[in-house]
Amino acid sequence: MEATLERSNRAQRISYYVSTLKRSQPAMLENGLKTMYLRAMAQKLDSSAPEHEMTMQEIVDEVNTVRKERHEKQNRI
Repeated sequence: MEATLERSNRAQRISYYVSTLKRSQPAMLENGLKTMYLRAMAQKLDSSAPEHEMTMQEIVDEVNTVRKERHEKQNRI
């Protein structure tokens, strides 16, 4: 059987190995594969995002400055 599996494609080999597992193991395997897939997609997304030039503190300071200016402007009228 192993010799035939070597000549088969990857999907057939995976199907064969999954079919030989106990009843609870395919569900655990599927969960593990799903986790691996989600991690790979997260890494792909993370690597596609450009690096930030501003720190979070600089953003907060900028927002607070704009809010303060807006508040002062509204109170003058």
